[in-house]
Amino acid sequence: MNVKRFLLASLAVFTVGMVWGGLVHLVLLREANAAIAHLMRPDLAGKMWMSVVASVGFALLFVLGYSRFARRGTVGEGIVYGAFFAAVAGLLVDVNQYVLYPIPGTLACTWFLAGMLEFGLYGALVSWLYPVALGNPTS
Repeated sequence: MNVKRFLLASLAVFTVGMVWGGLVHLVLLREANAAIAHLMRPDLAGKMWMSVVASVGFALLFVLGYSRFARRGTVGEGIVYGAFFAAVAGLLVDVNQYVLYPIPGTLACTWFLAGMLEFGLYGALVSWLYPVALGNPTS
């Protein structure tokens, strides 16, 4: 494992994730999020550090998974890996959010589609920053 490239790719995924999350949730879905604000924790700001720690963990696991399962290391393979990851996460998270909370179905679908784009972008980014040949990252 090339630790330097692994950490660089993980940092890139984390950074893009923070920017993407801000763009999607604070800009594009601002009105939809305002409509469900009453469902959110009143002390959300005090718990944001947990979200940041979870995002770091996610970035590390995403790159680790790619490094273990990529075969050719192409951008296309990275996008497919990201889409698969997004489908799994979307089914577990977005569908359950819709089932558990009184949120509009269109919002859950938008989260899912945004996640597909986001994770596809992660996959493309990781395939570029952490090239893999037969499961072994190049130096």
